[in-house]
Amino acid sequence: MTFTVAIMYPNPEHVEFNDDYYMKTHMPLVEKSWKSFGLISWRVNKFPAALDGSRSEYLIQATLEWESEDALKAALGSPASADVFGDIPNFTNVKPISLKGVTL
Repeated sequence: MTFTVAIMYPNPEHVEFNDDYYMKTHMPLVEKSWKSFGLISWRVNKFPAALDGSRSEYLIQATLEWESEDALKAALGSPASADVFGDIPNFTNVKPISLKGVTL
């Protein structure tokens, strides 16, 4: 059973988010840093609007699939994680919200 992590970036009025940097620099850094620990895949969705057309609560969601929760823990405990988390201010001014759980 795979283990899933969802990283969601809030979408307040003052949000700054560099999509190009995120997709071309940050996500490849995530893959490079964590693939050897059991990161299987990742995907990114952008949500500029809610279903009713209003501003969405979250702008970007990244979904990371892991071999197991232990694989995620090993990755988070690695020195490479400092680079991943330290890169966040390079593409946004908001703090992400993260969730973890199993794929049913």
